[in-house]
Amino acid sequence: MKVRDIMSTPIITEDEGTGVIKIAKDMEELGIGSVVITSGGKPAGIITERNIALKVLLKNRRASDVKAKEIMSSPLVTIAPEASVEEACELAAKNAIKRLPVVENGVLIGIVSVRNILTLKPEYVKRFYPEVRVLASGWTLDRLEHSLIDCEVFLAGKKVNRYKERLKEVYDELSELMSYYVDDKELKDIFNITEQLYQDIEGKSEIEISTEEQKKKLENVLRKFRHTTYWRKQQSMTSFASGIFWFRDYRHGMGKELRLPFKRTRPM
Repeated sequence: MKVRDIMSTPIITEDEGTGVIKIAKDMEELGIGSVVITSGGKPAGIITERNIALKVLLKNRRASDVKAKEIMSSPLVTIAPEASVEEACELAAKNAIKRLPVVENGVLIGIVSVRNILTLKPEYVKRFYPEVRVLASGWTLDRLEHSLIDCEVFLAGKKVNRYKERLKEVYDELSELMSYYVDDKELKDIFNITEQLYQDIEGKSEIEISTEEQKKKLENVLRKFRHTTYWRKQQSMTSFASGIFWFRDYRHGMGKELRLPFKRTRPM
């Protein structure tokens, strides 16, 4: 996946001579946390809410006297749109920043933030927030639970081969999830019992599989899924206060993407 695929556009810019009060008003109006600062039409720096708080408010400076160029973070760390998301993650983590303006042939075309990255690549969260405990979302588990319900239907209809195929799909995805959410003990428990169920049928022919025995074992797996899924769907939010980071389904139909609500752009 490339930076171009996840960046937010269009990008909001302000000239280096713009006053901080105007910048703060624009950020509040647009509901954004940063603006890129230009000099002579070229990207030169970035101002975030943190810049204003630390370099104006905490310094007891008169905001009406402060210009963008005085408090912007510079030089600007940028990335190309064809760079990989992995490269963007490494660059942001290395420079301890949360936003990377995207530049193509010297032209600013978007911005990629830690939020953009973690929305699609939650496994990278430890690079930015090492103390956070990362758990698979209830929405991901809910989708897998529904796949297991399909398995129940296949067993009831004596469609053993379809059952084997669907169970393998669930097992394979749980294996992938385990590589992301290494601190998720409940997910590990679910994976272990699903793995046992899968190993019971792996390599066996249709006539060697007892559908009644599989139904009983599958019901045990589903009970574990339902308990965990219900609790996590009820609390599917980001909560750094509790040290837990929640994500919606990382792969399918995430619905509302976390994107900045841009309303207008400024000429470069």
